[in-house]
Amino acid sequence: MKQNGTTSPYTGKRRKIAEALANPDFTGTITSLIESVGVPRTTFYRWLDEPEYLEYINSLVDKYTDSELAAVWKSLISECKGGNVQAIKLYFELKGKYTTKIQADIKTSDKLSDVFAQIGGEGLDDS
Repeated sequence: MKQNGTTSPYTGKRRKIAEALANPDFTGTITSLIESVGVPRTTFYRWLDEPEYLEYINSLVDKYTDSELAAVWKSLISECKGGNVQAIKLYFELKGKYTTKIQADIKTSDKLSDVFAQIGGEGLDDS
């Protein structure tokens, strides 16, 4: 089924539930959702166990988030210009201009086998 430029393998109740779960404006509970659509709770959770159905829901989430991308970028830039340090850090992380350094403290007096044990490796065989 073709809907809004995407092909949907689901119709009826499955589609209604997927669209509600993906919609950022949906503020109800799972209970209210399944009751309003008329789906038993066990059926709802059985559907969620299906990888194809989850993939469909995720594709709807992507559609919603893609449509908001420009507004989110504008908001992030505005926060950066306002001096929000966390926003500035996030901006540089997203642009690949900032990375966190990880430093490992290893004493030079440690045996190499002890060092491997500290990082989760097997000790060296003495033979």
